[in-house]
Amino acid sequence: MPHDLPATPLFSSLDPAALPALLRCIGARQVSYPRRARLLTAGDACADVGLIARGCVHVLRDDPQGNPVLLARLTQGDLLAESFACSGIAPTVSAQAEEDCLVWWLPAACLLAPCARGCAVHAALAANLTRILARRNVFLTGRIAHLSERSLRGKVLSYLADEAARQGTRSFRIPFDRQGLADYLAADRSALSAVLCRLRDEGRLTFRKNYFTLL
Repeated sequence: MPHDLPATPLFSSLDPAALPALLRCIGARQVSYPRRARLLTAGDACADVGLIARGCVHVLRDDPQGNPVLLARLTQGDLLAESFACSGIAPTVSAQAEEDCLVWWLPAACLLAPCARGCAVHAALAANLTRILARRNVFLTGRIAHLSERSLRGKVLSYLADEAARQGTRSFRIPFDRQGLADYLAADRSALSAVLCRLRDEGRLTFRKNYFTLL
């Protein structure tokens, strides 16, 4: 495996020795970006899937006043723009390097189409990408369900109940800090903290940082 190619679910179960030839086969290219450089601009055509090899990338969307809102923070091994590139739909978000970054750009058409030689490695790559997109769809469907709750209290309880069911325990960690959870639930951080404290005082749950117990 090239030394600057990160571990990622996209290459799960693939023989590392076969990756250099695979990257050449699909026409992958490597691009370095300095801090604050734009990797992706909303509205522009996007035909490649980005794989973050080094650094941190922020995915942003402008609010109605034109202020950038952070939607996601991508680091080594994460994919960028995979849904847009594979669907042929122009991005509705932008991406900016938060620090110096190295990105592999993989043509979506080559990832999805069968290899002319019918190689098993290429087929496994396409299967991995399909699995990633499917899991992303499940994640977004769950988020829509939480956000459909009318109150912030309802959103919080819906999300925590779902996490408890997914992890099979009433005590669990969530993958967000307080600001991250507020962003996920499209809420103000102080309002979220107030709701959590009320639920704790009512005996519905306990929490410490990102560790929760439903009572």
